[in-house]
Amino acid sequence: MKNLILLLAFAASVLTAHAQGGGIFGGGGNSSTQNGGSSGSYYNMGADAGLTIPVNLWGFVRNPGRYIVPSSTTLVQLISFGGGPVENARLTDLRIVRDVRVDSTIVEKILVMNLDLFQRTGDPSQNPILYPGDTVVVPGNALSTFQIALGIARDVAIVLSTVLSIIYLTRPR
Repeated sequence: MKNLILLLAFAASVLTAHAQGGGIFGGGGNSSTQNGGSSGSYYNMGADAGLTIPVNLWGFVRNPGRYIVPSSTTLVQLISFGGGPVENARLTDLRIVRDVRVDSTIVEKILVMNLDLFQRTGDPSQNPILYPGDTVVVPGNALSTFQIALGIARDVAIVLSTVLSIIYLTRPR
């Protein structure tokens, strides 16, 4: 009877983890289920819009992925195409990773943008036009980092509980 109770407790903990959107090792923080997007997403926003460019949108936005956008697309427009930032996005520290050719070698240049400043002042330097191949990274705030760490701790606890339950149930009496 005691073994059955332990097995039911384990099953309940696994089901609870799945119901909360994480699953075992399935992500706290920026998983596609929390952002409303799907992993490996590809979007063509430039259909019938003339010259288009490929850009990547990563991080705390509703629909991260690879986008084909008009060549005149700005940072704010790309984030809007991606459904906007999620609740835990840190808009004061966005990064644009840009490949720049220097003497036939590609050098990554990282631009740091502050969309809070852009919203307050309309400073156009905080909303640049994107280049082909740019990768925009929208980071999370401290709470999102804590949630990711908590999700990892939860998953480790589930695995440890499973191992201990198996050991307890299979030990000789």
